Amino acid sequence: MVTALVWLVPLGLRQIGFFRVRQVELVGLRYLSPDTVLARIDLGRDRNVFDPLGPVEQRLSEVPGILEAAISRRLPGTLRIAVREEAPVAFARGREGLVPLDAEAHPLPYDPAQRPFDLPIVERPDRDVARILDLVRRVDPAMFGEIDGARRGRGESVILELGTRRVLVSAAADEEDIRDVETVRLQLSRNEQPFREIDARFAGWVVVRRERA
Repeated sequence: MVTALVWLVPLGLRQIGFFRVRQVELVGLRYLSPDTVLARIDLGRDRNVFDPLGPVEQRLSEVPGILEAAISRRLPGTLRIAVREEAPVAFARGREGLVPLDAEAHPLPYDPAQRPFDLPIVERPDRDVARILDLVRRVDPAMFGEIDGARRGRGESVILELGTRRVLVSAAADEEDIRDVETVRLQLSRNEQPFREIDARFAGWVVVRRERA
């Protein structure tokens, strides 16, 4: 009897117009436009908040750029959709303008003309360069915000351009290497010591080249 009630009550509520979906809350969107997401999930005009959410979640999982999504109901007529998007790490130049790239240098379906955001520019999609940029984004967001561009350097290295200054790291750098650079940058800033270049290509060493007088 209890099991029957669990199934029959929502089924009955789905027939009541009072619970028709009147509003959709999209939470967490920064790069995708709301219109793009709503068009892909296609809720329809007669959607009821007690309709199964599984098909909607499945369509959300197929939207390029969305990593995770959770849907909840807010009675009487609201669906709340919280999403986590794939973070872009760089812009590459494409035929129709700048193309956002993910941490593996794959293009992302974000339109910076519709929802503007600022990213470093790379000469071309490069997996090592994109990986380094993603490391900096996660470990040292302040430095990531200062990077204008990134490119391959000599040998297995990556050059990060911060205005007139540069940071050099190995293409195989890890989080500890980026933290070492962050520590040196903070120390230089605290001591008001400008630098021209920070070279962290060598294991266990960070070399600072000062600005010329």
